[in-house]
Amino acid sequence: MPINKPIDMLLAIDVGGTKIAAAWVSKGQIIERRQQPMATDPAGFLEAINQLVLGWPAPERVAVAATGYIDGGKVYSVNQHIIEFWDGFPLGRHLNTRFACPVVLMNDGQAAAWGEYLIRKTSTSSIAPESLLFITLSTGVGGGLVLHQQLRIGRQGLAGHVGHTTISRGPVDGDVQCGCGRCDCLEKVASGTALARQASAVFGRRIDSKELFTMAQTNPEAEAIIDNAAMAVAEAISNFQMMLDVDEVVIGGSVGLADGMLQRIRQALAQAPSLAQVPVTAALLGADAGLAGIMQWSQD
Repeated sequence: MPINKPIDMLLAIDVGGTKIAAAWVSKGQIIERRQQPMATDPAGFLEAINQLVLGWPAPERVAVAATGYIDGGKVYSVNQHIIEFWDGFPLGRHLNTRFACPVVLMNDGQAAAWGEYLIRKTSTSSIAPESLLFITLSTGVGGGLVLHQQLRIGRQGLAGHVGHTTISRGPVDGDVQCGCGRCDCLEKVASGTALARQASAVFGRRIDSKELFTMAQTNPEAEAIIDNAAMAVAEAISNFQMMLDVDEVVIGGSVGLADGMLQRIRQALAQAPSLAQVPVTAALLGADAGLAGIMQWSQD
């Protein structure tokens, strides 16, 4: 989609597994950003949107980056355990009715990939990649793919869903059945949800991924869970590199950007044959890569 003059008022929304972020954007500049927890039902979700935009002017366009995949204005969860009502939820229709303006929908990993590609393209400090794979390690594992300067979306909006490709390295708790219906998915090993599940099983109490990273500084068992996840991500990167031969892989998400995770992934990837290696970098846009990407993509 070409980018021309920014519209005067854009509402950009990023819907993840655990949070909803919204930005009031005027002429390409973020005026204000807000965030709410993700709701567990449709009514709660729509009310969260209402709360996020309270006091903001009416938008000329709404641009949404959403976890899951978008097909015909409806959003579906690949992993049904993350957002259970994302099962053909008519997101486009709801937002069009609420805001009475055009609505642009995209998967959040694809939006983030586009944002990370564009910031590298406009940077004067690095050579812009022609092809880029973005991987977000967060509540789930998502991704997006830019090939030869073109964002890939796919017939059903599934392009770049790296979290639901399979790997040989399993989780330490042996739970391999993914909510997408497949077994041995990367998401079962390396997502924040997966890390919390494995840690809770190993240590016999409820542990989230943030606490696990803190424990890993002094606890070898905690460190082993994270190292296993990093090796799983490295295996997935090598698999994609042999298929796609991209210039760069970008890691984002709360787990991907957690202290030490990127270095662990790089160390694991360094053990692969040279043809299966590729430069791996951190998301320059941090947690707002999806917002930035959908803002850019939605311009006429």
